[in-house]
Amino acid sequence: MKKTMRPTYSQLSAGVVAVAIAATGIGIPAFGADLSQPVKLAQGSLIGQCRAVNKKVSVYKQASTTGAIVSTLNAENKVTLADNGSNGFIGISSPVSGYVQVVNLKPCSGNPPTGSTCRRVIQREGLVIRKEASPDSASVGGVAYLERVDLTTTPATSKKGPDGRNWVQIAKPAAGWVSNGFPGSSNLGLCP
Repeated sequence: MKKTMRPTYSQLSAGVVAVAIAATGIGIPAFGADLSQPVKLAQGSLIGQCRAVNKKVSVYKQASTTGAIVSTLNAENKVTLADNGSNGFIGISSPVSGYVQVVNLKPCSGNPPTGSTCRRVIQREGLVIRKEASPDSASVGGVAYLERVDLTTTPATSKKGPDGRNWVQIAKPAAGWVSNGFPGSSNLGLCP
């Protein structure tokens, strides 16, 4: 009689983690890695990308399940990523700002396509377009709330300023750089 082997809990857990990594594009540190350092991602920045929730989930104020819950999202709700994730959590900027567990996300289906360079301004005051990635750089224009901008590349060409602010290079409505906020927040969302 042939005996059927069932997968162990650790084998199932490893499979779930592998699916989560593949679905979200987010890396996790190897065993023994320094968890105080941000996770390095091969494909570049995830900020502004779309993900869908794979089940009903809580959105936390901090990147921890012990933090305050700011909202609950239902399965298939779409979110906009606000950072590159770390220690199993990733920041989101819409439909609400906060943090969700990475394993609860999957790729978005439908529009916009993953390679889209279109973004819209979700900062209510609008954004100043700067010549360089600095708040002290000359202004070359502005973009109002909910107006569209075109990134120069996808994923976005981005720089981190000395004050910790994230800057994104855009081609339209004027060539330059706009502030995409500080880690954990975002001034740009995906185009509808």
